[in-house]
Amino acid sequence: MDIQKIREAVNPVFNTAKSCTQLIAAAGDEDAQKLTEALGFPPFGSQTADKPVPKEMAEQVKRMFPAYMVLIESRFRSVNQLLDSRKDRQIVDLPCGYTSRGIRMARQGRAFFGFDLPAVIDDLAPAVESIIGKDTDTSYHAVDATNYESLEAPFTDENRDLIITTEGLLMYFSQIELEEVFGNIRRLLQKHGGSWVTTDRAYAFRDRDIAHAALNYDKQLTAIYEAVTGKAAATAADVKFGNNVFFDADDEKVKAFIDRMGFDLKEICMADYLPEKLGSVSGSADAAVREVFKDMYFWEMTVKETAGEQQTDGKAFSVSAKKQGSTLKVYVSGRLDTLTAPELLKKFREIEEPIEAIELHVDDMTYISSAGLRILLIMYKSLEDTSKFKMFGVSENVREIIETTGFDSVFM
Repeated sequence: MDIQKIREAVNPVFNTAKSCTQLIAAAGDEDAQKLTEALGFPPFGSQTADKPVPKEMAEQVKRMFPAYMVLIESRFRSVNQLLDSRKDRQIVDLPCGYTSRGIRMARQGRAFFGFDLPAVIDDLAPAVESIIGKDTDTSYHAVDATNYESLEAPFTDENRDLIITTEGLLMYFSQIELEEVFGNIRRLLQKHGGSWVTTDRAYAFRDRDIAHAALNYDKQLTAIYEAVTGKAAATAADVKFGNNVFFDADDEKVKAFIDRMGFDLKEICMADYLPEKLGSVSGSADAAVREVFKDMYFWEMTVKETAGEQQTDGKAFSVSAKKQGSTLKVYVSGRLDTLTAPELLKKFREIEEPIEAIELHVDDMTYISSAGLRILLIMYKSLEDTSKFKMFGVSENVREIIETTGFDSVFM
């Protein structure tokens, strides 16, 4: 059974991380260029499209590349500059994607923890090692940000004063998942000290302004950019973006949420951390981009002294399945998330057909993430008569997640 296909079914969005490193390499980052070669990624723009761009539009599309490149390059390099100013911190990159940050930090002798989905880490870790060799200060770990045990596992008591960075992560979570992530990061910082820095809100609200500036506000190119990005968003892989309070337009509402989750917030102007030269833009476009960044901010969060400790349920994950006649009975215990959902899907796909009904017993299931819900949906849609998909023993916590995400109309 192809484990890569199972992982893509569980969490289809990780593939977007590949293009980020290709774009950073195209912008001139030498570490990214070495890494894309080690990973076997082709240069950005060299892939053969299923529907080639018409010849009359090819030059315009080529001229649009800076709009995509500057969004990724500026985020990546401004975070690097910020990290360079915090030499005393141990770096936790969540998610690290396929980026070359670990290579950069290895040269500096910094402690670096790259966190991402298993599919990313399996490819990235050996590729980085082929470039920097074995480095005990640089490590990569498969995690689920909603799963505290996976986040805590790589650390020892000697790991102190972390700086946790998140780029392009928080938009993927439902509100309940977001609260899990905030709680988990708060626990890490309570134990190890340090702070959490995110660019997610800045780019969510100013990405269009950055792209337009990179195109020198050319009306024709910005119109094409809007059309292309609008279509991409509409056809995104089964994911609702920004479906949580962190992306509410009201800053005060978001800040109240951060306060409620036990954090103090500091805003840091991003323009001060842009490198002297951006490889993706030049001339007047460079000046226009920098002007946008004067009104963009890193959000840095530290744990309030009065914040209480968050507890976990402690139940271990397990899944079993057995077939009685044409009915499949499945038993799930613990957390069904990005790390554990592949095991459920694997069990399901190993069952011999025909399956006419599915009974899912979840008395001991303590949590379900969007990845887990996606697998349930695969199982649900596999039935000719979907009314024969039943869930038993749904806890109040799991029911709340299902209802909040709108899946109650499907599964319950």
